[in-house]
Parts: sequence; C-alpha cells; structure tokens
Amino acid sequence: MFLCSWSLLCLNVPPQGERNLYRWRRKFWMTCLTLLAPEWIFQTAVGQWIHARRSIKNYHEAGYLWWTEKHGFFANMGGFMLQARDKAQVGEPEPKYWTTFPLNADQLLYLMKHNYVKPLQIDKKLIREKDKVDGAIRILTLLQISWFLINVVGRAAQHLTITCLELTTAFFIFCAFGISFCWAHKPADLVLPEIIITEYFIQDILDNAGDQARGPYLRTPLDFVDHKEWALSLYFQHCVSILRHMRIPIGRPVVPIPAIENTHDLPVSDTVTTTIFWFSMVYVVLFFSAWNFTFPSHMEAILWRAAIVTTVLTLPAFWFSTRWAFSWYPRLKERFNLQFSDPMQLRTAPRCRHWPGHGRLARRARSVLACCKNNSISKHEKLDIPLKAIFPMYILGFLYCTARAYIYAADLCELRSLPPNTYDSVNWADLVPHL
Repeated sequence: MFLCSWSLLCLNVPPQGERNLYRWRRKFWMTCLTLLAPEWIFQTAVGQWIHARRSIKNYHEAGYLWWTEKHGFFANMGGFMLQARDKAQVGEPEPKYWTTFPLNADQLLYLMKHNYVKPLQIDKKLIREKDKVDGAIRILTLLQISWFLINVVGRAAQHLTITCLELTTAFFIFCAFGISFCWAHKPADLVLPEIIITEYFIQDILDNAGDQARGPYLRTPLDFVDHKEWALSLYFQHCVSILRHMRIPIGRPVVPIPAIENTHDLPVSDTVTTTIFWFSMVYVVLFFSAWNFTFPSHMEAILWRAAIVTTVLTLPAFWFSTRWAFSWYPRLKERFNLQFSDPMQLRTAPRCRHWPGHGRLARRARSVLACCKNNSISKHEKLDIPLKAIFPMYILGFLYCTARAYIYAADLCELRSLPPNTYDSVNWADLVPHL
C-alpha cells in the first residue's frame, strides 16, 4: 500500500529553491495521509480533475484552442509563476514586498484576457519534458495492483484464508483506481515552473479590478479572480494551524504563497460532494466483509468490529454536520429572516443584564470561542468556521482517525497467528478453463 501510494501521488510544484530533503519529506507525509484516508485524496483528485476539465471550456471560449486538460492540471498545481513589478521597487536594488507567486488556470486566463501578459501558447511536449513519471510506470503500477486484486478474488473463490491486511490492501486499490483515473493527465514530481513576466505594476492590476480586489488577501494578490473557501478547505486549514501552533512545520505561513499546497481542496458542487460521500461509504462498508474473520483473540475481533462500526457511523455524521452548518442551516436562517422581516411581526427581546463579576469570564469565553472558529494567523473572516461544525469536526475526526489507525494495527497483529491454508497459493488451473 505504501509503494502504491508513493507511486500514484502527483504532488504540486514545490517552492523554488527548496531542498530535496523537504520535498521527500512532504511526499512521505502525503503518502501517510493517503494511507490514513484514501477517500480524502480521492476527493482532492476529483476536484482537481473537474477544474482541469472546466478550464478547457473557459480557454476555448476565449479563443485559446491549444489549451488541454494537461495544461489545466499544470496551471492548478502551480506550474505558472507570475513575476510582477511593484511601485516600491522603483529606484531600489531589491524588491521589498512583491515576490513571484503561483497562478492557477483562471488567474492566468484573467491576465491574458486583460492583456497584462502576452498570449501564451505552450506545447504539451514542454509539460511532458518536465514530468518525471511517464505513462509506462503508471501502467505498470496499475497492472501490479490489478494482479494483486485478482489474486484476492481467486483466494476467495477457492476458499483460502484472506488476511485482514490483504483485504485492506484490496479495498485501498478500490480508491487507487479512482485516483489514477482523475490524475491520468496530471504531471508528477515537477520541480521547475514556467515564469511569466508582466511589465505592469501589481498595484495597477488590483486598482483596475475595482472593489473586488481591495482588502487583504489570503493566498495571492489575484485571489479576487476565483478564490473561494469551502467546508473541506476550511477544515484542513484549521487543522494545519493547530499543527503549526504545536511547532510542527506544515507549509509556509507567508503571503503571497510560494507554491500551491498539496492539501488545497478545490471547491466542487454539492452534487459532486454527495457522490464522493457515497463512494466513501461504499469504501468503508466493504470492511464488513471481514466481520467473521479469525483473529488471534476474541478481544481483537471485538475491537476490529468496533473500529469498522466507528468508521461507518462517523463518516455520515461528519457529512451531515458539515451540510447542516454550511448549507442547510444558513438556508433555513435566511428563509426565516425573510419570512419575519416585517418589524411588526418581531418582538424586541429584553436585554439580558450581566451578572456582577461575570464580565471577565464572558470575555474569556468569547475569546476562546473566537479562537475555535478561526485559529489562523491572519484571522481573516473568510476562514471562520461555524461552531456547530467545528466541534463535530474535532470529535468525529478523532474517532475516525483512531479507528482507521487501529485497523492498520490489527492487520499487522493478525499476522502472528494465521491458519495453515493462508500460505497456499491460488491454483489457477482449477479456475481458468483451458484446452
């Protein structure tokens, strides 16, 4: 599973000048994350695939018919970097603030439409030359995991013992096929991006954009083009902030960002989110097939079943709490406010008097709740998470990750006591008819 995750991952372009050790460490952590929650990586891959396909339509409508799905992946993974001038640099030997920052497909199209950069025409061969993983390696990886899956089916057909580790690997392949399909045209292990130079001042670009470009930005100065936070991106940024407060280095908390994070989830529609939810449900429900497996002890069998039930229950609970906090509750609240918007229908509630001596406690409580809603360094309002979503995220996320971690631990512990026919191979002559 580890080798499969390592070979299937297509990470974004790293920050310029980063050491190889940091790149390997980042890929190692992403591989561990893939092992812990392959359905989350699948959702990330689906979002990137949808946005790459959507960019083809946008570029073709603008007249750039050379744009392909591979270009869309290349742009959204940080393959294009913008080098813009800044008025503060005039007459000074070194820039003070603006540095090179990544562009996604929509931001690059915006710059070309408004003639801030010269129209580009990048051949796919240039992207293929930067790609460190060719199609042959990906095909061999898929053939290898497919053969493993066929062997598991053959063992089940001949009533041979299947270990929990083999079953977990087979179900992991279920997600690996989806990830491979979505990332079929995404380059892998890119190091050097394409630098795009504009002669315009970055401040002029922002001023010409109007009110939508005013105010602080979260990632790059061109956030106004397409930046949109959604539930999963807010969740993950919240968790990353917790790790940073624990002095665990995850990315670089600087703006503009030097590269697009590998954990950046692109927003998708509610229909796609619901489809991915049912895909994830099928993935976790498949583990019930090991309900009657033989374990070294009765307690291990009980804990295994408890872990499976925990994953099956926490996943729909997490989906429901997220939809309720970010979608259903705001709609009900808006509908309720519109229905009773007439001042004659509303009664002014009497103001509650603060109890003596409780002012400091109330302020401390509000401060703690504000930190729970937004623990980012910038404290930008776009990063606020409703409290009705943040507490279920903590509880359900802890339960889900603990259950998944125990499943892997139980898979390894089971290997110490296995039935004799576990070591028998599949007799393909009995399964495949031959002349």
